[in-house]
Amino acid sequence: MGEANNRTVFVGNLSWNTTSEELRDFMASQGEIVSSEVQCHADSGRSKGWGLVQYSTPEEATAAIELLNNADLGGRSVHLRFDRTTIETSGGFAVFVGNLPWSVTDLDLTALFAKFNPFDAHVKTNMTGRSRGFGILRFHSPEEGREAIEAMNGFEIEGRHIQVREDREGEVRGGGGGGGGGRRAAAGGGSGAPAEGAATEAAHTSPAPAAAARKEPSGCTVFVGNLAWTTTTEDLTEHFSTMNGMVSAEVQATAAGRSKGWGLATFSTPEQATAACELMAETSLHDRRLTVRLDKK
Repeated sequence: MGEANNRTVFVGNLSWNTTSEELRDFMASQGEIVSSEVQCHADSGRSKGWGLVQYSTPEEATAAIELLNNADLGGRSVHLRFDRTTIETSGGFAVFVGNLPWSVTDLDLTALFAKFNPFDAHVKTNMTGRSRGFGILRFHSPEEGREAIEAMNGFEIEGRHIQVREDREGEVRGGGGGGGGGRRAAAGGGSGAPAEGAATEAAHTSPAPAAAARKEPSGCTVFVGNLAWTTTTEDLTEHFSTMNGMVSAEVQATAAGRSKGWGLATFSTPEQATAACELMAETSLHDRRLTVRLDKK
């Protein structure tokens, strides 16, 4: 899986109040810590809700993940896994696998594609460890990757036809620390976002940076407006999880981490996006009637 020599552990779902020192103390029981840092926004100094801890040996990092994953820190069940920054910048031919069932794990994805010999397979998760419905495979050569694409695109698993294609750089990643993000502040003035209209639409006159970086075909992205301030990316993902072909969903946030009151859901095809608009129009989430339409780029 490409993690045998990894000494760095990603710790997600941290309380906003958890400090680097508290994180170090929490992780120190499993070995010698070289560094421990809660990641913060450069402009505000506010925690991003995740951190990185480096141990002196890979064995210590492995033990920490096995023993401390889902343990309580600051009143939150934290999610631990190997940091994937080194792996994801190590090259190889990357293949995107979308529309995965929520139950599929890294091991499942590895087994599914084993005969094509990927050297790494990873299902993307949010900071609580929940699948985001897609994964990335890495192959030693383009030939191996394209063989997997040709053979497995459209393959059915648990009632879902997976989408397998060459990965497009920078698409639908979000978050920090190697793909763990998606969580944002639930605090902030008011109990709900403004009604669909002035503030929400004005904020979306041009794509957000994360959306602009994605290169999915036109018509695959759905705008979801009138979200409550408390609605998280995970909430939005779960709300749309019954829709065929959903690749990802993300609540859009300001630089300070506060919700803008709207989000984007991305689908594998324009037809699936259109169907989602028709089926999800005027559904409610957190007592707010949603506005759902194709994104206007």
